[in-house]
Amino acid sequence: MVNSTLLSQQRISVGTEGDLVTLTIGNATIKMPYETAIQLSQWLRVRGKQAKNKAGDMSRHWSALAILDGLRQ
Repeated sequence: MVNSTLLSQQRISVGTEGDLVTLTIGNATIKMPYETAIQLSQWLRVRGKQAKNKAGDMSRHWSALAILDGLRQ
């Protein structure tokens, strides 16, 4: 049986508060030092690549994130 809560969409956001990184999933927010956030991102990337390979997806797709609010003409 599949847990339906895993399949429901959740609001996910990442931000900063001073020198802390905030991760919000649904109504839960976690605050962590930037070193922990970097370590977590590396773990997620490695496990995501493993899951992608197990799913048989061998495509090479890169995504980029940018903060553009400081861009001036």
